[in-house]
Amino acid sequence: MKNLKIWSLAMMFILALTSCEKEPDGPVQPPIPGDLKGIVDEWALATWSNAEVAFNVYIDFNEDGTFSMYQQVYSLDYVLYEGTYSLSDDILTGKYSDGQSWACGYKVDISVDNDGAKTMTLFSQEDQSISSVYSNTTIPEEIKAEAAQTRSEEVVRFL
Repeated sequence: MKNLKIWSLAMMFILALTSCEKEPDGPVQPPIPGDLKGIVDEWALATWSNAEVAFNVYIDFNEDGTFSMYQQVYSLDYVLYEGTYSLSDDILTGKYSDGQSWACGYKVDISVDNDGAKTMTLFSQEDQSISSVYSNTTIPEEIKAEAAQTRSEEVVRFL
């Protein structure tokens, strides 16, 4: 268990140190309805950088350009982050409700397998790209109810 915590902390530290291209100043524009390329849905993080994850992240992208992210990273409790997102061509960007931008933009690839299951892969637009694969899911109501908006300043935002 101790090794798992150390590994998780090390991975999140590496993620926090990576840099992204600077987003242009100005407000994030909400997506244009009909131009969402299947992103509007509820998603659960399945793999991160081609490895199974030792933490939980759920994201709900809404048609009005808002998102809710429920993450259980560095904590036993789920933490709720909300904000807005924009999808331009196939690049996803966003801002949290406190005005802080996501760490970087993400190239989006959504696929549907023969059984109709959707998968969304986000490729970070960094010098060393990291891929995050999300499975289409329904976010459990217990997680939504448990998630708190009050959080420590030390909690690292996943996106």
